[in-house]
Amino acid sequence: MRNLFLTMTMAVAFVATAAENPSVAFIQRTMKSLEASTAENPAHVRVLFYGQSITAQPWTKIVQKQLEERYPTVKFEFRNAAIGGYVSSVLIRTADHDLYPWYPDLLFFHVYGPMDKYEEIVKRVRERTSAEIVIWTSHLNIVSKDKPDQINTTHDERAVLIRAVAPKYDCMLIDLREKWRKHLAANGIAVKDMLSDTVHLNPKGLDLYAKLIGEELVRAPKLGDNPTAAGTITTLAANGPEVTRGPGGQLTLRFTGNRVLAVSDGTGASGAKATVLLDGKPMDGMKELWAISRPSVGPAKIWMPAINNIAFEQPLVEEDWTLTCLPDSTPDGKKIHFKVQGSVTGEDGEGWNTERFVSRSRRVVIEPSDWQIGWTLGYKKATLPEGFKVTWRSYPLFARVYEPAPAGTHTLLVQGCANRPHTLTLIPEGGTLGIGSFVVHAPSSRLAVDKDASKSK
Repeated sequence: MRNLFLTMTMAVAFVATAAENPSVAFIQRTMKSLEASTAENPAHVRVLFYGQSITAQPWTKIVQKQLEERYPTVKFEFRNAAIGGYVSSVLIRTADHDLYPWYPDLLFFHVYGPMDKYEEIVKRVRERTSAEIVIWTSHLNIVSKDKPDQINTTHDERAVLIRAVAPKYDCMLIDLREKWRKHLAANGIAVKDMLSDTVHLNPKGLDLYAKLIGEELVRAPKLGDNPTAAGTITTLAANGPEVTRGPGGQLTLRFTGNRVLAVSDGTGASGAKATVLLDGKPMDGMKELWAISRPSVGPAKIWMPAINNIAFEQPLVEEDWTLTCLPDSTPDGKKIHFKVQGSVTGEDGEGWNTERFVSRSRRVVIEPSDWQIGWTLGYKKATLPEGFKVTWRSYPLFARVYEPAPAGTHTLLVQGCANRPHTLTLIPEGGTLGIGSFVVHAPSSRLAVDKDASKSK
């Protein structure tokens, strides 16, 4: 009875929300998938929360629990990669490690800082993934503890800019700031009563934040499914017209997009495997199909990465990397002499954090502005530990070999290739592969179309 009452209550709320907020149209692909999920055919949905300290707070856990309870058959993958204190101009650097390679189906994004960098992050999500995006205006906060009744009005100006970004990139917009304002006014609650300091949320604030976000995550069929607003996610049967079969059971999938997963039907032969080729070639030498994990945290028990961004100029290999600070580094971390070593590449050169560093293999590139250690030590009033190490991992966004898996398993075959037509070939040996279908992700082409149109004017 409780579930029936909850469903009926939500249905009424959903209709009202869809009428009030037509931008819910831009998450309908995800909502349709959640609603259609069954125990026999569960949906697989990746949800990422990204931003800074407000997004790191546990209101996200409340929203996560709401979704899990509403859709018990869905196989969710939740991740919160927010970094406290990182405004948009810094988060745009860590996003290369945290956001685009993880490739969510649904992204919740909120961050303070320069709006041009905020917008650029949203734009890159659109260009590089098929994620549906939820953004929102900021809650009310106070100027200082000494002035608990004085509201910080600078975020009103920022809210105007956020409202302009949403339609530009087909994002769902939740005007949390106005909803917050109305809730407090209707219930006679002071702004400070929802805060633990000047901006962060106390338990009551967390509950309200989760409520105002969660209540707008609704299915609204009358608004359509907006299949191309965020790009497309298409399931192609392994025996469909897009797949051709060759000698020895070879499969070749023709697809347009930048990400493909194989879905197992559970019939694969024990010991079978298949070599995977993209456009007829092995993928190891394709630079765009590699990624680097977020570097480890800085010294003095900080939560921020020691280095915000590590890039590369040559294709990587799968390995673990270590950067070691050498004895002639300054204790305050402002001038660090270091060496880097890969578990496969080996010793790969030395450098100073005050200069751009490119390793001998060109598998490690670090810009001076991406070092966070000096700031960390100053913030914590600490000194650089002797031999301090920073670690990260380089890993492929592809499978060299596919092996049969239990029914329903989603196996990544390729991610990060150009968003255009490709072929993906599986050359088997040892028996049936047991692939029932392929899931193809293609980012929206609207930004590219808009760019081409502007050039022709």
